[in-house]
Amino acid sequence: MGNPKTMKVNVRVIAATNRNLEQAIEKKEFREDLYYRLNAFPIHCPPLREREDDIPLLVKHFCQSMKRRLVRKSQTFRKR
Repeated sequence: MGNPKTMKVNVRVIAATNRNLEQAIEKKEFREDLYYRLNAFPIHCPPLREREDDIPLLVKHFCQSMKRRLVRKSQTFRKR
């Protein structure tokens, strides 16, 4: 920015939203040209509520991460 000369760059943009962008385009709340540029390679990831088997793995990961930071003993969790 601020340079009058064109500079070639090689970048990848990853964007995420929980909004329905197609509806937002219809309501003129989102630019259609930007949607089609961002939607070149869509990745759908279901919400965590639909992937309950992932929860214990995530709890374990974050507990181990915090244990390293806080230097605490390991704690176990049980599924209700």
